[in-house]
Amino acid sequence: MKNIDVNEIYTLFEEIRELVKAGNTNNTASQPEIELPDLSAINELSYKLDETIKEIRKPVKTEYHHIFSIASGKVFFGVIAISIVLLISLFVIYHQRKEIITYRDNDLKYRYIRVQGKVISEDFSIFDSLFYFNRDGKKIKELRKYVEAFEENVKQRARIIEQEERLKAEKERLEKESNTSRKSK
Repeated sequence: MKNIDVNEIYTLFEEIRELVKAGNTNNTASQPEIELPDLSAINELSYKLDETIKEIRKPVKTEYHHIFSIASGKVFFGVIAISIVLLISLFVIYHQRKEIITYRDNDLKYRYIRVQGKVISEDFSIFDSLFYFNRDGKKIKELRKYVEAFEENVKQRARIIEQEERLKAEKERLEKESNTSRKSK
């Protein structure tokens, strides 16, 4: 294949363009006396250019492969970090659970003392044996039921007293209305 310089091709096109312009202005067809080089190289290059454009326009399918191997440094350190975070979370949850149980027990003790209305030293020893030394769920449940029943009883009594006060106020209002209506007659 013969190598053709791009400048030669460019000058060839310039000459053709000038001849076309001259032919348009003179309206005479003149034959150029230009020696034409071998155009097979241009045809071959244009064919290759067309093939390249077709290849560029084809959709490209890109496949991504993710490989998680413990041998990889990032994966190994990621697994270690997640494990550490998980262990810390479990530790915190365990201690939070213990604190919540302690708060719940202290709440029950306080409510029991309110039910009793007074505190004696024997109550503290009972609490210590019940909540710390032989933590029996059955006895704690009974104590909780006793306290809740007492509190519900107090709420019921408060509702009854409130209702009695409302009825008494309503009775007084009605009596005042009846007295004013009797006086006006």
